[in-house]
Amino acid sequence: MVFTEEEIILLNKHVSNIDKNIYVIYNLPPEVVAVLFGYVSRNPLSFRENLLKLIKGKELDIGKLINLFGSKVPDYSEAKEKARQFHEKWIVGYGHSSVAEHAVASIAIEDVSILATKVIEDNRLASYTEKSTRYQIFDKTRYYKPKKIMDSSYGKLFEETCDLFFDTYNEIIPKMIEFIKEKYPKPENMDEKFYESISKARACDIVRYILPAATLTNLAMTANARILEHAITKLLSYPSDEMRDIGELMKQEVLKIIPTLVKYADYNSYMIETNEAMENLTKRIVNFDNVISNKPVTLVDFDPEADDRLVASILYRYSKFSYNQIKDLVKKMSQEEKGKIVDEFLKRMEKHDQPMRELEHINYTFDILIDYGSFRDIQRHRICTQTNQELTVENGFDIPEEIIGAGFKDEFEECMKLAIEVFNKISQEFPKEAQYVIPLAFRKRTLFTWNLRELHHFIKLRSSKEGHPSYRKIAQQVFDEIEKVHPLLASYIRVDKSS
Repeated sequence: MVFTEEEIILLNKHVSNIDKNIYVIYNLPPEVVAVLFGYVSRNPLSFRENLLKLIKGKELDIGKLINLFGSKVPDYSEAKEKARQFHEKWIVGYGHSSVAEHAVASIAIEDVSILATKVIEDNRLASYTEKSTRYQIFDKTRYYKPKKIMDSSYGKLFEETCDLFFDTYNEIIPKMIEFIKEKYPKPENMDEKFYESISKARACDIVRYILPAATLTNLAMTANARILEHAITKLLSYPSDEMRDIGELMKQEVLKIIPTLVKYADYNSYMIETNEAMENLTKRIVNFDNVISNKPVTLVDFDPEADDRLVASILYRYSKFSYNQIKDLVKKMSQEEKGKIVDEFLKRMEKHDQPMRELEHINYTFDILIDYGSFRDIQRHRICTQTNQELTVENGFDIPEEIIGAGFKDEFEECMKLAIEVFNKISQEFPKEAQYVIPLAFRKRTLFTWNLRELHHFIKLRSSKEGHPSYRKIAQQVFDEIEKVHPLLASYIRVDKSS
């Protein structure tokens, strides 16, 4: 977008550049940043365009608040120089990195692939909001074209394949909206505009399965300097051009705001060499004829003594004795006695309450196989440990029931078969870049280790009827697996089992 001279003056007060697709947002009240980043989910405009709307508009008097907050920008140059000297001495010189956690940057990241957003978001201690595939229709011309592929003999094939996916996606969307309206007629007391919005969201949720991982999207990220240094280092050490380009641009922009605390983010030989060595080693050692399990949720590890561990942890908090003393006492209790202690600890939770921290001592590890579109949603539950496999076609794909019901099964399967064929061709020479051509329908494996406290949150949120059917099933099955091994602990988890 071309901005007027007046708009450029306004933007220069709040963004680190006017013309790049990654830039830092600054000199804004925190609540305004939250509103601005909240727009990305449902609004197709850029962060800069939405910021101008906020400054000029009357919505919530935010424009007035911004002007009041940023009308006079003090000269902090002397203070910045002294801060730089402090950081050079204590953080760089003495390794007191925790101080860097108090410096925070909010970053607008635009026109990056869906594949790239999952790499960026693979950092636990940061906040993200991403353009939604539920509330927005994606444009055919907006997908990432890897340079290595485009400069090769596969360039035309890649482009034609992605174009076909987007043509099919855009052709089916309006027809799917009509199908959804027939399947779910408007209730008499529902507002027409709201009904239209819900119908569109339902249709987009279904047809998003056709979008390739190359689809361009927008992402808002807020993180402290310590996390940003690690995140940028990971990006700069990634084996794909797009991730390294994002890392380089992110570093350039963050340095404008936090110059000392992230300047050592760089290519990391330990990361890249270890990943390459382990990938080669794994190919030699792990070599089966075929994938033997298509089970969506497999509980692969848990603590058989979780009941005792939780009861002992609860009692430990309120006593003066050692954990082992209390654990020995708990082992002598009946299951009924243990149940009463757990009940007393959890029974007062209301709808919006989270259980207390003692539940974090109980861990479960799940091998989860889920379509890539829904993986994007459950990956956001980062209070856990995730080990991700790369995107591939070998685990097959999911096809929504509504695609079949609306009569688009043939078109859908044609896209998926083409994706398999093209991926297999390109991956022979460019295995990393070939991932971009894979639609969101294809399944991906991730190993999740969650603690029981986080599982209360995950299962409650992702099993709710407002959620996508795909991850709802995952959340419900995760609950079922816990209930099989620990019925007492599962009985306090809020789960929606409705269809």
